[in-house]
Amino acid sequence: MGEGKTEVAFEKRDPKVRRVVTGHNAEGKSCVWIDGNATNHKYPNPRMISTLLWCGESVPVDFLGDEDMGNRVLGTAPPPGGFRFMFSELGPGDKTKPRPPMHKTDSMDFKIVITGEVTCYLDEGEVILKPGDICIGRGTNHAWFNHGTEPCRSITMLVDGKPKRQGSVSGTQQMREP
Repeated sequence: MGEGKTEVAFEKRDPKVRRVVTGHNAEGKSCVWIDGNATNHKYPNPRMISTLLWCGESVPVDFLGDEDMGNRVLGTAPPPGGFRFMFSELGPGDKTKPRPPMHKTDSMDFKIVITGEVTCYLDEGEVILKPGDICIGRGTNHAWFNHGTEPCRSITMLVDGKPKRQGSVSGTQQMREP
């Protein structure tokens, strides 16, 4: 690669995120329902893995259902009236390219950086998030880019919001390839 480039070949792989889901047995006692690596991975671009951990179609959420809500097929936005909870890993990008395209969802977004770092670009300004940092996005136009040298791993929850605006990502828009 040329000088200044840090593009990393990011294979479509399992990021090995253990997901423990509790539930209730036939007697109504709490128990472990699911314990294993999450498997619902999407690869929205050559540097990103997004793994759906759970979603809900409404709040308050039905916690007695018997569907594994981590196996749903979703786009970028959460279900209408619901939420989307996910793990993501964003690899380092090519520092010689301009910032990535912006997008907005009609949602409240909560991102917690676990490892690495990521830059959040906004219409006016940018901020670098490092491990332990939390970003709360309030339906803003934004983009994410990793200028670091290692993948950025984060947990994100998107909660459906209002108003609904023209040009926002919603429903199953921006479906991710399996």
